[in-house]
Amino acid sequence: MLIFVFFLGLIFLGLPVSFSFVVAGIFYLLNFTTVSPNIIATTTFTGIDNFALLAIPFFIFAGDIMREGGISKRLVSFAKLFFKNSMTAYGTICIVGCAFFGAISGSAVAAVAAIGGIMIPEMIRHRYKREYAGSLASAAGYLGMLIPPSVPIVLYCITSGDSIGETFIAGVVPGLLAMVAQIIVNKIFLKKFTNTPEELLAVEGIVEEPASEQPHGKDLLKVLLEVIPGILMPVIILGGIYAGIFTATEAAAVSIVYGTFVSVVLYKEISLKDIPRVAVESAKTAGKVLVIVAFASFFGRLLTLLRIPSMITTAVLGISSSPAVIMLIIISLLFVFGMVMDMSVSIILLVPIIQPIMLQLGLDPVHIAMIIVFALGIGLITPPMALNLFVGSQISKVPMSKMVRPIIPYVVASLLVLLLIVLVPQISTLLPSLLGY
Repeated sequence: MLIFVFFLGLIFLGLPVSFSFVVAGIFYLLNFTTVSPNIIATTTFTGIDNFALLAIPFFIFAGDIMREGGISKRLVSFAKLFFKNSMTAYGTICIVGCAFFGAISGSAVAAVAAIGGIMIPEMIRHRYKREYAGSLASAAGYLGMLIPPSVPIVLYCITSGDSIGETFIAGVVPGLLAMVAQIIVNKIFLKKFTNTPEELLAVEGIVEEPASEQPHGKDLLKVLLEVIPGILMPVIILGGIYAGIFTATEAAAVSIVYGTFVSVVLYKEISLKDIPRVAVESAKTAGKVLVIVAFASFFGRLLTLLRIPSMITTAVLGISSSPAVIMLIIISLLFVFGMVMDMSVSIILLVPIIQPIMLQLGLDPVHIAMIIVFALGIGLITPPMALNLFVGSQISKVPMSKMVRPIIPYVVASLLVLLLIVLVPQISTLLPSLLGY
């Protein structure tokens, strides 16, 4: 277990996670094993020599195009059609908008940035306390990690060897349950985080914005017509996958072409001249993920050669004969890793260790996937790391420390949904089975 001490020590010293993998691995390899150093180069290269991995930069690029191309604004306008002009409606619109956009882009951070950038100022103008508005958008952002297409699910399936299409469809119901739970939380707790009209003027320097009228007639038709191309995005992607027209990776490439067409030709929010700029930003994001994947592949291979996953499996199963106790240990481990480590790193590091244990408990592979992805997703909104919370803090312009209290009800609600998913496997398995998986 000394290798984990090296790895975590390097992270706490401030070394990037990707380099912590390779430095800790090389140090341990050269000093404590007889394993050939050749695996450093071979496993690092083969770790990213995978056709399915192309889905990650493609979906990231497609999400960035659609964010820049105005799809988020249309989704918000569409969501407003279904809610009356009440205070709770603005939070609900933010939650639904993040779920839709997260599903389209496959990125939690992109959902917070795109939808939060629109809805946080809107919620503040309607008396939401600034820290609560930021927390709500941050919490809603991770919904897109469950609803397909999802970059973490792609990475999970590549690591575990599971079917991407089946795991995609398994995430629909858990994602919708989490969305409903957040809507209920907002309805219950909003009163505690609301400014009076006088406080709004004193704190924000603005007068409460009157509720806008629901569009009707030509305005309603305009909203519906404009949102159709954006709504068709997941239909084309998922429909193509499940109809056998193209693979998940090919679907990601199709989404780039379609997203560019919608953004440039139909919405005209960006031009072809903007595409290279968007591509560069997407490449930076994708590059960070793929570097982690490459170095983590070497680290994971070294762990396998040292038989550490099987040792951990034996140790965990030896703690108790009770499946409930073992599941509690596993979920606690996932929750802790989710709090302090990037989701992609946690998936690569933990799935080879945890999945065999859960399989021995008799769990269905897609059920296992939902538990792991959901538990790690909660980490995106749970301090100390809480990447979503950091993005929400930047948009809402409040310190993260002030957002801890308002985010707690959303964390608790997410944990309750996770418990329900664990106890009722059909939530994850029913839809894939109905579709013939």
